Amino acid sequence: MHEASLVRGLLKVALDELEKYNKQHQGQKARIKKISCELGLMSCVEEVTLKACFELFAEGTLAENADLELARLPLACQCAACGHSFEMKRREFFCPRCGDTNIRFSGGHGLAMVGLAVECEDNGK
Repeated sequence: MHEASLVRGLLKVALDELEKYNKQHQGQKARIKKISCELGLMSCVEEVTLKACFELFAEGTLAENADLELARLPLACQCAACGHSFEMKRREFFCPRCGDTNIRFSGGHGLAMVGLAVECEDNGK
């Protein structure tokens, strides 16, 4: 289950950034409210499992009860048969124009944190 190792890395990055934020804003103690991520269409990450791992690993940290927001990114593709460029939004490996299955793409395997929302414990901001 690679979701567990992905969550460990994601939480480390988020908590490290939160620590920097808290040092810069002395006198306030912020918690992580939401982490926003983008998932590549080909990432083979099970969203339900990723969220469950996140809840488990966030327990007892400043990310406990934070929302993990996941967005699947479409994959830029091109049909080798007719040259049509299109975005694949589901893992359906055929050209929407001609139906050929010889399509080309690269990437789409990543998980990237694109946003981090914090909330100050002092005043709820």
